[in-house]
Amino acid sequence: MPKGIIQDISLIFLVWQALNSVLLWEECRKWERVVQKKRPKRQKRKRRTAEEFKGLTKKPVCEQCEAEKGPKVADRQPPPMIESQVGAPRTVDTSHHFCDHKKCLYYGWLNRGNIIANGHPNGGKSRQMYCKVCKSYFVETLGTIFYGGRIEAQIKMWAILSLAEGLGIQGVSRVFGIKADTVHKWLVAASEHTVAFSNYVIHDLRLTQVQLDELYGLVREIKAEEADPEQQGKPKKNSLWVWAAVDAVTKLMVSVVVGDRRLPMAQELVHDVADKLADDCQPLFLTDGLPAYATAILTHFGHWTQPARQSNKGPAPKPRWTFLPNLNYAQVIKKRLRRRIVKITKHVVCGSLERIKAVLEPYGWQINTSFIERFNLTFRQHVPALGRRTNTLAKSKTGLRRQCLLVQTYYNFCLPHASLRLALETPLPTLGTGSAKKWLPGSPAMAAGLTDRVWSLQEVLAFRVPPWPQEAAL
Repeated sequence: MPKGIIQDISLIFLVWQALNSVLLWEECRKWERVVQKKRPKRQKRKRRTAEEFKGLTKKPVCEQCEAEKGPKVADRQPPPMIESQVGAPRTVDTSHHFCDHKKCLYYGWLNRGNIIANGHPNGGKSRQMYCKVCKSYFVETLGTIFYGGRIEAQIKMWAILSLAEGLGIQGVSRVFGIKADTVHKWLVAASEHTVAFSNYVIHDLRLTQVQLDELYGLVREIKAEEADPEQQGKPKKNSLWVWAAVDAVTKLMVSVVVGDRRLPMAQELVHDVADKLADDCQPLFLTDGLPAYATAILTHFGHWTQPARQSNKGPAPKPRWTFLPNLNYAQVIKKRLRRRIVKITKHVVCGSLERIKAVLEPYGWQINTSFIERFNLTFRQHVPALGRRTNTLAKSKTGLRRQCLLVQTYYNFCLPHASLRLALETPLPTLGTGSAKKWLPGSPAMAAGLTDRVWSLQEVLAFRVPPWPQEAAL
């Protein structure tokens, strides 16, 4: 075939291929327009607005509130004051002592003039007290950890102080050359005494901001009587959570409970906080995003309301249990990715953002939980079982709770806080060659108005707690 004919045929084939491509492209565009017309347009998602909480038809249950129901004990009337008119004025302060004889008319009453000091019998270190009403004698250490025993009170105090500073039971046993069982008995007695002391002193608080959080801890074993009935049949875990409530202004540790990470423990924590607040006190609550906090706060800081009718027909709406009108509560929700915080969301659960800002503005603060996060570090340093990567674990839930309660009282009354120190008007000279003293140490209890000085642990352990609350200066 001639070469020119082959070129012509090739040219015709290319032109035909191009025309087919153009026609096919036009046909595809036509079908694409038809499909786009039939496909519905994708609507943009509307952002969900936070709906106002309308309340619950049933009040959440708190086991502690149910246990306290019943007739209240009538207020006791104090007996008449006894004034001594014979002899020289007494120089020994006996205002913090009370008669321990239950048949005495002045049993349990402080500062009524019936107790006088009677010297040191047999040359002992403890002073003897005498009740002028029932004619009975008792030692000033009666009812405290220093009463009785062969070991000196000073050694007991130093051992318990070591426990409060974060040394384990075995470590205290090695340092002081005392059996670990004896140290454990001292810890049990000290924790029971500090609980009674805290309950006696910490009450009717007026706080502006309370932050709540929980710490993760480990124990060697959870005993059968301490196990959760709902966890039967599931793999056993030796982990516990320590719940704490701290006042951000005074740094006072209001409450601490130990248990799992469920609603009943949150109820117990908020119940204890509500018991220690004044009746008309409604502080600002700040927590993380755990839902149990909102339910617990609603249980103890709520009231019944009657919603308005929406129509004239039908039954009336049921009463609703909702937050108190003047209560403010916000959550700080942290989103983590690979153990790093990537996003922080602040959510106002109760109240308004303007009211919360008005509470925080005098201190120059914002909505955060940084104060209790910093407190967690201090708490971990004083409770060895809560330390990270430690082998000084508590043996049980009860043992961990005892350590936490001891540290709570030690932190509130005996441990000076750097941010709470007070400037002296005139510097005090020191005994040595150092510079003059310019600051007066302050503790959380001093900032909260519970006492006027920093206590020593020996003074706390030697304090005789009356059988019922009374007004007495500390």
